[in-house]
Amino acid sequence: MRAIEFEVDIQDGVVRIPDEYAYLKNRHARIMVLYDAPSEEGGGVRQQEGIDFSRIRAPSMTTREGVEYQRSQRDEW
Repeated sequence: MRAIEFEVDIQDGVVRIPDEYAYLKNRHARIMVLYDAPSEEGGGVRQQEGIDFSRIRAPSMTTREGVEYQRSQRDEW
């Protein structure tokens, strides 16, 4: 898959492909839209915040310290 980039104004929900990319007519393409939005514009899209893994506990790590566990695994070989 190849990528091209150009800027256009979306009018009535239509994006006009520039003439220099006429070879794309009647072809399948995947489109990604990037746009500038004022900070007060929510648009129903919530910006993802960092994921908090602090409450996750791996069963193998609850009984011993991580470095100790790694060393024991290395010695196993």
